[in-house]
Amino acid sequence: MKICAFENRGKWLADLLALFAAFFVLYMGLSFMRPLASPDEGRYSEIPLEMVRSGDCVSPTLNDMAYFYKPPLCYWLGAASIKVFGANKFAFRLPNSLMGVLGVLLSYCAARALYGRRAGLFASAFLGTCILYCALANIITLDMTVSVLIAGAMFSFIVGIGAKSWKRTWLFLAFFAFCALAVMAKGLIGILIPCASIFIYALLFGIRAFFGKFSKADLIRAAAGCVLFLAIAAPWHVLASIANPPYDCAEGVFSKNWEGQGFFWYYIIHEHILRFVDPSTSMREQPWWFFIVLAPVGFLPFVLLMPYSVRDWLRGGLKSLRSGNGEILFFFSWTLFTILFFSASSSKLPAYILPIYPALAVALGGWFAGVWESGNLGRLRLLRNILAGLGFVAAIALIVLYFVLEHKGKLMEKAPDMLAVSIVAAATISLLTCVAIFFARKGREKAFWLCAFATVFAIGIFFNPVATFVQRASAEPLVEKIAADRTDGDVYAIAFDYNIFQDFPVWLGQTVYTLGGVPEEQKFGFMRARKENAPRFIETPEGFAALVKSAKGNVYVAVKDAERDAFARHYRAKFEVVARERNLELLKIAK
Repeated sequence: MKICAFENRGKWLADLLALFAAFFVLYMGLSFMRPLASPDEGRYSEIPLEMVRSGDCVSPTLNDMAYFYKPPLCYWLGAASIKVFGANKFAFRLPNSLMGVLGVLLSYCAARALYGRRAGLFASAFLGTCILYCALANIITLDMTVSVLIAGAMFSFIVGIGAKSWKRTWLFLAFFAFCALAVMAKGLIGILIPCASIFIYALLFGIRAFFGKFSKADLIRAAAGCVLFLAIAAPWHVLASIANPPYDCAEGVFSKNWEGQGFFWYYIIHEHILRFVDPSTSMREQPWWFFIVLAPVGFLPFVLLMPYSVRDWLRGGLKSLRSGNGEILFFFSWTLFTILFFSASSSKLPAYILPIYPALAVALGGWFAGVWESGNLGRLRLLRNILAGLGFVAAIALIVLYFVLEHKGKLMEKAPDMLAVSIVAAATISLLTCVAIFFARKGREKAFWLCAFATVFAIGIFFNPVATFVQRASAEPLVEKIAADRTDGDVYAIAFDYNIFQDFPVWLGQTVYTLGGVPEEQKFGFMRARKENAPRFIETPEGFAALVKSAKGNVYVAVKDAERDAFARHYRAKFEVVARERNLELLKIAK
């Protein structure tokens, strides 16, 4: 394995600063144009907001009820951002996008350490602009943070086993620290994926050869790392368990019954075990092949390079990989286990596959750098032509998408602006594609590939404005339209579908009533304080009438237009529609 020394620190710093600036602009530059997307962006903005208001950093809440779906690291980061920048889209999205940038920088560092500077630059470009990674660096979820932290752990390990002295010590400690932070971001997968992947790598590499890489001093490093892991990951888990014990009526940790259960049951049994094995708990079931298909799609357009690279890696067989390119086996193990693990789960969402892309990017970056330096880019001529065609397809698709959505009535009120965005984006992509083709016809292969990277980067720049076309409507305009009439005595409720209105409490700056049953994700929090929470869930006309009568100000109800009449019939309510945004409406209830 080739481990490049950390020399030439000036170039390292210059590259990292340039990459930081470029990808920060890519992920945050036009983010102000896109409303929060519910449910995820609304939920993961509201939880940190409530944490800031309550000051409780141990027990996160959603709609003022305990929310232990995941550990709190992302909520802590969101709360810190809100404290500094206020409650706005920039502050809500900043931690997630910065994590996306960190993943790019870590990939650069790993690829440069393993293969050299050019490989680092290519790896960062492959990762930062591939379709799924770029999209999730713009959308607030927990998956970006845990994926980047897992990548940090894995990169620390593979670079660390080839390093010596103090560098080896720091990298091994970094492995444990990143694992602990990954656990704090999304639970036990933060340690499971790294350890299981390393185990598979050891089997493929050869157990004796693998353990031959370690010395007695590494046992001390590992012991220190375990202490560091516990120091980071254990305190919150202990505090949350103490603050949320089971009640006397709890049936035990192996029961599926919510009643009386405490933090340990919900966090470990429900979230880590039942959601993995029980489709009725996860409610996110997909076919077993879901991630096998999605994994290559998420790495577009660079997945088109993979057949060439795989052919080169396998040319000498497994023995050659073990002796001269063992890190490819490591990246393969990392990718393989992640895909198999989530394929076996009964809970499947596209974002779950994100941890594989740093591995693919670094492996591909090292290979592409070798092809670049050998002057053998001409062998990719067929792929070059395909990429050029895809550039024009992307440009045309943007215009078609606009008119299709306009015809279906799914555009926001500022639809004319969206047409302008589509035209500018399509023109930019077409122009860059034409320049790339010009260089290809002149035989300037390297210039073509640089233009190809620029084209993919440009597509990413337009993600936020274009995504406005297709994401769910935001409740922000509903709140804006009543801003001048709001008073402290006003009461707000969401009718039937809390999920689609997750950003409604964000922009209100307060929690809301729910008309209907308790949403699935709030059941545990509801159960923990049933007596206090029950009045906030109104299911009968009499209960709603009492709420309206007791309100000191106006009563507003957020509802989907398709459910407006059902709301009026069930709750016997008279109202006027005071705000509308696509399929969302805000009703003012007549007293």
